[in-house]
Amino acid sequence: MRLLGHLIADYLWGLVGFIIIFYFITARPDGSFHLIWNLPNLYLTTSYIFAYPALMAWVPGLRTGKLKTQSMASHSSAADLKYSQGNVTNPIANKYDLNFRNNLRDDRMNFSFLLLERTVLMALATPILILVAGIKGAQNF
Repeated sequence: MRLLGHLIADYLWGLVGFIIIFYFITARPDGSFHLIWNLPNLYLTTSYIFAYPALMAWVPGLRTGKLKTQSMASHSSAADLKYSQGNVTNPIANKYDLNFRNNLRDDRMNFSFLLLERTVLMALATPILILVAGIKGAQNF
């Protein structure tokens, strides 16, 4: 059951990037969508359907996002909360609201970076899967 959940989650994470890249490959210069099967479309579809879930199942460490950001605003607001108890930073909004807004902005940026990582990983899944299979085969040999 856990493997099925991971498989569905991997397909959903890769779907956004697949749709965007597939549209850019198949769209005409005027922006209209015209489906023509060519080598890049076939590669991308094969990578999304077969290689990407196999790579995620084989190397589960790739599921976690590697790019984490923390803005200077959230860093300073966290320091302000930690070191100064009675200091008022902004007379309009209290320091807890400012800290919440900064953390929310950081979470959105981290989500965007995770989506970008998954899109690039989905697009390059076939060569990465071949590389991982070669490395694992060489270790077992």
